[in-house]
Amino acid sequence: MFAKIYLFIAILIVFLFSTLITQPTYAAIGAVEDGLVAYWSFDSDTVQINNHAEDVFSGLKAIVDGDPELVPAADCMVGECVLLDGVDDYFLVEDSDPPKIDRDWDEISLECWVKINALDDSWNRIISLDDQPTNSKAVTLYYDDDDNRHGFFVKVGAKATNAGQHLIQEDIPIGKWIHIVGTYDGSNVSYYVDGKLAIDHTVAAGKIPAGGLLLGIGDRSDGVNADAIQGYLDEFRVYDRALTAAEVKNNMNAEGLDVSPTTNHLSVTWGQIKARRR
Repeated sequence: MFAKIYLFIAILIVFLFSTLITQPTYAAIGAVEDGLVAYWSFDSDTVQINNHAEDVFSGLKAIVDGDPELVPAADCMVGECVLLDGVDDYFLVEDSDPPKIDRDWDEISLECWVKINALDDSWNRIISLDDQPTNSKAVTLYYDDDDNRHGFFVKVGAKATNAGQHLIQEDIPIGKWIHIVGTYDGSNVSYYVDGKLAIDHTVAAGKIPAGGLLLGIGDRSDGVNADAIQGYLDEFRVYDRALTAAEVKNNMNAEGLDVSPTTNHLSVTWGQIKARRR
């Protein structure tokens, strides 16, 4: 009798042990690093909300304008995020000397998570690399509430995206997190929404020439407040090449990067993976 009980217990222990060791271990997905030149996670350890938000990859600082809010992780996609009021909140990225980002682009990809709270009948630039107020060169993720459309706009000299043909002809979703990516390879422009290719067209304009291009986050780069967004931003990355469709899908599921930076210019260690929250 006791022998049977001991045998049963032994079998149960072996079963439980084997079950535990064979369970798959959760592995967080890291964002693509090939071609990555800048990455604003907007996590709390990289943001001084009244001063700047730091690019955890190159060390560039996005200078705060207005009064944006740092939002708790429970309301964001990966770690913390920022909330902009649509009036005068935005971030301006002023480059360093020597430059940490080569802005003489043959190719480029802009990527972020965004949740828009309200529309206001105007152009609104979620992310914008431009030469405002000249507006002769622009690469921007944006939405246009007046004409009910959103997408990835590229303008180089006389050649530009045709807004009436090459953008999604409907309002950007309101009150919902979406993952958006715009890629440009010198001739082809692609716009992805939630990992799926939404728009693909040609603007054979070649290289985006350097000179005067500044990066605005949440508004155009001169911060005139005419193009400011009202909503949340998270996980903004810049690449110096056009991401592939598979890479876009990977990044939509990413929870940071796979490795920590090897440079010591940051006062934080951002390599730890933060839990995804939706």
